[in-house]
Amino acid sequence: MAKLNNGIFGAISGKIGNIEGYIRKGQPLVRLKKRKTNIPPSLKQLAVRQKMKVVNTFIDSMTRFVAAGFELAAANETYTANNAAKSYQLLNAVKGEYPDYSIDYPKVRLTEGTLPVADDPQVQPLANGLLFTWSFDINEDYYYQRQQVMLLVYAPESNRAFYTLSGARRTTAAETMELPDDFKGQVLECYISFVADDRKAISNSVYIGQITY
Repeated sequence: MAKLNNGIFGAISGKIGNIEGYIRKGQPLVRLKKRKTNIPPSLKQLAVRQKMKVVNTFIDSMTRFVAAGFELAAANETYTANNAAKSYQLLNAVKGEYPDYSIDYPKVRLTEGTLPVADDPQVQPLANGLLFTWSFDINEDYYYQRQQVMLLVYAPESNRAFYTLSGARRTTAAETMELPDDFKGQVLECYISFVADDRKAISNSVYIGQITY
C-alpha cells in the first residue's frame, strides 16, 4: 500500500504494484521494485558488481571524509555525497580486468571543489606518525590563507583509513598526523585537500604518493 502525501498531486510514499516511492534529500522519487530472477547474470553484470564491490570496500572505510569532501558537489542533486564519491571512483579510479579489479590510487578523488589544490605536497614518516608539507605563496589572497588542510591515509592491507578533517591553515605549510601503533609497517596511500574556513568551498584532493610507515 502507498500513501499520496499532500493529496493526489503529492509525493508517493510506499509501494504501488512494482513502483516504490521514497524521499531522498527532501526530494520525492520513484523507482521500480527489485524483482528476483532466475536468469544468471551476464559477464558484464558480474564485472559491474565486482567493480562496485571494490569501490564500496574502499569508500566505506572513510565515509566521514568523503561526506565532507563531496558534500558541496552533491548539494543540489538528488544523490548523496557518498553516492557521488563512489560514482567518481567507479568511473575513474578502478583498474584491472574482471575479476581482478583494484583501486588505482593516483586516480582517486576524495574531495571535489574549485579551490586551488595543494602545491608541491610531500609526506615523510615520523616516530609516531607522518609529517605533511606543502608550498604556500605568501602573496595569495587572505581568503586562501584561512583554508584548512584535510589529510587522509589509506592502508590497503587492512582496509583502514585515518584522516584529519580540520588541520593546519594553508599558510602553515605543514601538519603532523599522529597514527595508531597498528599502522606501523603498513604501506599507506596519502591524500591532501584544502577546505574553506566557512566550509562553503573545497579543493580537489591530490594524491601525494605511497609511503611505508
